[in-house]
Amino acid sequence: MDNFYKKNISIYYFAFFILLISGCNFSKKEIKDSHIKFTNNQKDFELKKFNYQKDNSSQKSKTIYREKVKLYPTFEKREERNKKFIGKVLNNNNKSKNSFYLKLSGGYSNLKNYNVFDVSTNKPIWEDRYTDKGGSIELGLGRNLGKFRAEISYAREKGRFDEYLTYIDGSITRFDSSRGKLNKDFYFLNTYFDFWRDKKFSPFIGLGIGLLESSQESAPFIPSYYRRVFVKQFKVGISIRSSESNIIFLEHFKRDSNSHITSDGIGTPYTYEAKDGFDSEGIQIGLRKYF
Repeated sequence: MDNFYKKNISIYYFAFFILLISGCNFSKKEIKDSHIKFTNNQKDFELKKFNYQKDNSSQKSKTIYREKVKLYPTFEKREERNKKFIGKVLNNNNKSKNSFYLKLSGGYSNLKNYNVFDVSTNKPIWEDRYTDKGGSIELGLGRNLGKFRAEISYAREKGRFDEYLTYIDGSITRFDSSRGKLNKDFYFLNTYFDFWRDKKFSPFIGLGIGLLESSQESAPFIPSYYRRVFVKQFKVGISIRSSESNIIFLEHFKRDSNSHITSDGIGTPYTYEAKDGFDSEGIQIGLRKYF
């Protein structure tokens, strides 16, 4: 039995000795470990570990080394591009969500003819007739509030009072272009709703309330006068995003002002009311510039 244990112990020592010798003959290996670490908030990377043991006798190792070195600037350039792109997106979102803007628009305005009523009888006495072609220009300052926009604006329309029709005898009175000029100044508080705010094309609707100051030069039997009345505005249009901060838009507007009081200008005691006076509608094209 003692011989048996001695024999087994000898075998174990012999095996351990063989493993020790074979372990000393293991060849050294190249260490090539590059790890790219990406964080959740920023897609940045770092080269965690790059150890290379140069081997003059191996051309293959030299080739692998050169290829590894080339990877670093490639990843760096990609990350720089990604950062610039993310920065542009964030900047664009900031501009489109909660930024102030200036707007300028202009176009065609159709001044509406309207009846003038005798206040004592509430019957139409004559019809004021304006030129079909007028001009409109509008300036505004606004801010995005999500899909809604709030805005204050100033608009100006110009036209001319061409003629009027008298209902009593059906006569038409015309006058030259030096008389009957009309200027209308609007001061609005507007709100808009953009349906597709983050798209290149977006339809929108707008509502506004404000004050109209209108002045008209004298015409036959009608003296020059100045009036100030309440006005409402409705708009519908489409926006086209041309760049990160510039939006071109096309809109149709309708402006509905309250009635105003006038006289015939010939000294009678009668008072007349223009129930649909100073109304207009038209088309404007403009630009919204964010800053």
